[in-house]
Amino acid sequence: MCALAKINRLELLATLFSTVQITKAVADECLRRQSTDAERIANALQEGWLQRVDNPILKHQLSRSLGLGEQSSIEYALQADSKTLLILDDALARKQAIRLNLSLIGTAAVLFMAQRKGLISNAEDLITELNQVGYRISAQVVEQLKQQL
Repeated sequence: MCALAKINRLELLATLFSTVQITKAVADECLRRQSTDAERIANALQEGWLQRVDNPILKHQLSRSLGLGEQSSIEYALQADSKTLLILDDALARKQAIRLNLSLIGTAAVLFMAQRKGLISNAEDLITELNQVGYRISAQVVEQLKQQL
């Protein structure tokens, strides 16, 4: 989510998903520095399509190497009554979520989903933009996602 805000594509989440929720820990991570992307996230929270939820009480054994944002997101999905799709890019967080049979998607997959639905013209261009601002998405991941188009 923070990645999409960085390249000014946060609104894709509102269009693709009926409900978008982030834990307080994720919100704190994304809003901690004053920046344009933090402003975009704050605006989405104020508009109400992005909802901040309380951090759940951690009840499951998760890797201590995970950040609080990843831990709280995984725990929230485990405790949610409804089916939750996690957006996770961190490799360790993804492994933990898969081990726990949670549904997940990465930022690159969100972009390819948006391309399939005609919301953007070229996911690869936006992935290049992400790489330029410090997010690493491997060429292998991009190739796998292109084959699913």
